[in-house]
Amino acid sequence: MSDVGDVLAGLPRERTHLLGNLGSIRRHVGPVTPALSDALADHMNIRRGEVAEVVSFYSYLHLPHDCVRVCTGPVCDCLGARHLLAQAQELARAGLPVVEVSCLGHCDVAPAATRGDTILPFFSTAALEDLLAAPAAVTHSANDGPSTGLAHADATLADYERRDGLEAFRGAPSNEAVLAELEAAGLVGYGGAGFPTFRKWAAVVQQPGPRVLVVNADEGEPGTIKDRYVMELRPHLLVEGMAIAARFAEVERAIVYLREEYATARARLESAIAEFRSAGLLDGMSIEIVTGAGSYVCGEETAMLESLEGRRGMPRLRPPFPAEAGYLGLPTLINNVETLAHIPAILRNGGIWFAAHGENGARGLRLWSISGAVARPGCYEAPNGITLRALLDGHAGGATEEIGAVVPGGAASGVLPPTALDTPLTREALAEWGCAVGSAGIQVFPASYPVLRLVQETMRFFSEESCQKCTPCRIGTRGLEHVLHELEEGRTVMGGDQLEEWLCAMERGSICGLGQAAPAPLRAAMRHWPDVFAALR
Repeated sequence: MSDVGDVLAGLPRERTHLLGNLGSIRRHVGPVTPALSDALADHMNIRRGEVAEVVSFYSYLHLPHDCVRVCTGPVCDCLGARHLLAQAQELARAGLPVVEVSCLGHCDVAPAATRGDTILPFFSTAALEDLLAAPAAVTHSANDGPSTGLAHADATLADYERRDGLEAFRGAPSNEAVLAELEAAGLVGYGGAGFPTFRKWAAVVQQPGPRVLVVNADEGEPGTIKDRYVMELRPHLLVEGMAIAARFAEVERAIVYLREEYATARARLESAIAEFRSAGLLDGMSIEIVTGAGSYVCGEETAMLESLEGRRGMPRLRPPFPAEAGYLGLPTLINNVETLAHIPAILRNGGIWFAAHGENGARGLRLWSISGAVARPGCYEAPNGITLRALLDGHAGGATEEIGAVVPGGAASGVLPPTALDTPLTREALAEWGCAVGSAGIQVFPASYPVLRLVQETMRFFSEESCQKCTPCRIGTRGLEHVLHELEEGRTVMGGDQLEEWLCAMERGSICGLGQAAPAPLRAAMRHWPDVFAALR
């Protein structure tokens, strides 16, 4: 533990560095207490109440850096995480806190835990004492897809160049050519929103400079691990995509907002950025990595901007949109990690080449995160429009147990019954089932895991991660969690018209996608498992 004065003396004073400074204090001094919060406020010349407000918002700032965090998200819960949490709390040495968290972004090694910056994969009672003492290494299950090629990791920039890396960047196509290829490719935002990339890029350059590039690397939705795979295995791919985007938008400043649990990804990304800079590939462009502090809602782009500017990560009302007025009021191009990772291959091989890989009427490829009851959990590149069955059997080794339910695209995407396995994973086909592709985070649950428990745990995640800004989300998620808990206990506290009124209020009145999409799992489950949820009708 470092001296507080020494740590403070080395911290920048600009308001935009507040979250990073708080993270440094937590890492080098300890949990951010009121006294530490006030000391930082004085150092940065910010009102103490404003800093205390920010500290209260981010859950990880209150935890020791070396504590053990045990994930109890749906996949981990299905694999006995709550029992393991109790075991870990009992066996941990004195002074080593063991706490529960709602997601760690490592669903492929579930049940998962972390100790400091180290992931504890496949947490188990039998190996618990050894895991706490000597964490195991994490392996990756991925395939060598035609666009990102995750299965063959790049150790260095030289490795990356040997696999056609930098070809697109050095080709220096005109902005008109870039937009044409992106449109032909059909590339959309792969963070979940699905907005056409060429339109977003075109909107940003229509605004007068200076402009900013922000990379959303804060994937916090249970079941979604694809961005972590890109940054851990092929970070140079992301940096090349950033460099292309920055040149297109004439950006001199880029920021990566990185999920706190992704320590390995951060180290790999920092190394790749340093190699690019040493090679003279980033001249005139600064890249800053800002680490989050445990807030799922900061994955929403305007909440992320608020966080980057040194405030609580709460969504902004729109318009204006970030392309018009984003980071510090400047036109801001915001892209997800995976979206940027596909751009070098699209410019190298052509948008038509990328689009042709789609199936069942869809265009292009994407990375599918697969976890739960499958033989090979991991991240796989496969066509948009592939069926669930082909994806699970052809890439993830098939189901390990009888399938009871599948979450097709992250927690907010809904829940599918096993009769939907031959459904193409497209927006249109899944809409007929009341579901969505979302962030392509596929979670497979065995028949032994009750669907009521799955929906209840999903709603618990939403209620814990709500930023509390708007009433429909703040009250709605907690209320629905309570309704589902009571139903599991055999009691009914809401149903019929009242329940529908709540769901509609959340969908129509919430400010951001968290509250708007939170009803989707319950709606889908009520539709596909009517007997289980009959009391709510």
